[in-house]
Amino acid sequence: MGRPLIEDSLGEATAPVTSKFFYGWVIVAVGILVFALAYGVRYSFAVVFSSLLEEFQWSRGAAATILSLHLLAYGVTAPLAGTLVDKIGARSTMSLGAVLLALGAATSGLATALWHFYLAFGLLMGMGISLVGAVPFTRIIGNWFLDRRGMALSLLFFGSGGAYLLYPLVALLIDRIGWRGTFVVEAAIAAGLLLPAVALLIRNSPWEKGLQPDGRPNSTPTPNLEQALNTGAAVPTASPHTDAADWTLRKAIKSLRFWALCLCAFSVWGITEHILVAHHIAFAEDVGYSNMYASAVLALFGVLMSVGALLGLVSDRIGREATFGIGMVIGVSGIVVLMLIQDTSQPWMLYAYPILFGLGFGMTTPTIAAAATDMFQGHRAGAVIGFIWFSFAIGGTIGPWLGGYIFEVAGSYLPAFLISAATFVVAFIAMWVAAPRRARRRAG
Repeated sequence: MGRPLIEDSLGEATAPVTSKFFYGWVIVAVGILVFALAYGVRYSFAVVFSSLLEEFQWSRGAAATILSLHLLAYGVTAPLAGTLVDKIGARSTMSLGAVLLALGAATSGLATALWHFYLAFGLLMGMGISLVGAVPFTRIIGNWFLDRRGMALSLLFFGSGGAYLLYPLVALLIDRIGWRGTFVVEAAIAAGLLLPAVALLIRNSPWEKGLQPDGRPNSTPTPNLEQALNTGAAVPTASPHTDAADWTLRKAIKSLRFWALCLCAFSVWGITEHILVAHHIAFAEDVGYSNMYASAVLALFGVLMSVGALLGLVSDRIGREATFGIGMVIGVSGIVVLMLIQDTSQPWMLYAYPILFGLGFGMTTPTIAAAATDMFQGHRAGAVIGFIWFSFAIGGTIGPWLGGYIFEVAGSYLPAFLISAATFVVAFIAMWVAAPRRARRRAG
């Protein structure tokens, strides 16, 4: 008997694919590229920050609000991004995001007033990164991978560490062509590299290419994905890592576990990370290091965040909560080291902070994403995933402003760094309350 025919996303009969190479890893590779470059544009703000203060003589609180508004726009758009992936597909959603990102970067290079940055860097770039970034990728990785979901998300967030590796390059570009020219270069990268990558390579699910999740053999006919999405019919997603419920946002907001995961994202991705990344270069300059030196050293955060993200794949083995706890202890240790820096007499401390915090934070990042996809499945779950990112963005909106405000009032970053350590601990508690282990146990 010949191989069984399966239907592709257009309903046409095709033979199952038996290639040993699984196309899901192409999706992951594109994700690594997008995370490194798109989020690199966002976090290069920490390097541009000093140039803006010098040219426009704004207060640190006012200048940091640019990043806060960017994150607010990112978060408000996140539920929409998840919904659009469910409605029109990831490829169209991400292409729109890449266009908005390029437009925002280009117009940032033309800005001459604070409100110009609010619109360009804040609104346009915030919306663009939301549509091309973590929410769409987390949503479709949940389609492409089941048993190896933690591994795939760890590799995906490996790319986000690359965003911080751009610190020295951005500092060099600012030194050579100025901060305006740097924004133009970033716009060209978004339009010339990211847009073609997502438009040509992204696919919503393995069924669109006649494949099964995780590259499993096609031994039985596969349901037509488009028909399943339109009718609400079940699409095979069973695995020991998956909650079998068909989730909607209306259903999720009645769940304590959903709000606990939102609090986790709000605390660590929002407050903890963005107090630090918005101000740690300025802090290093305050204690006596040059902008170029501080940018180069703190780029280690990106390296170790990537390493930590790869270590996050152990969450498939030891559980999401345990992995998050290990990362929290390591990350808080790094923040404590940062708080102890007073001058340039012990440069090892400036190295120890990004190593420890990057490693710990990196372990927690894919763990939250994996927990979200474990707990919330279904053909309308995109809005649920998006709302978790909205919660993160609310914290991210507060973080940069809070760090700048505390500095203006107290004349020191020490209280702000203490808050960032405390919210990391809060996130750990919230992860245990969310209990993704229950979804894994129930499905198993």
